Amino acid sequence: MSLIGVVIGTFAQLCFAFFLFMLTAFAGGGYANGNSLKPLQLAILDLSLYLLPALCVISAGIVIVLYRQDAGAGSYFWYLLPVIGTVMYFVYTNNLTRK
Repeated sequence: MSLIGVVIGTFAQLCFAFFLFMLTAFAGGGYANGNSLKPLQLAILDLSLYLLPALCVISAGIVIVLYRQDAGAGSYFWYLLPVIGTVMYFVYTNNLTRK
């Protein structure tokens, strides 16, 4: 792992966290406003507002810790953690509107 790769990846993760916050805020608001959702569904949308950006920060933190422990280049795969969470969010929100 190189320091420049960790710095660029961490910066990209923090930018992605802001993007995901805005995405979940507007998408969740749109789903909550246009549909009659159950309280559990609303709670999941509310939780995802903070959980998806937190996954970005967590994955960046894991990569920084692994860099300090001289881990290999395979540690960069931790940057995919929020991408997996985002795919799960899209699958969940697309199933909200189906009856």
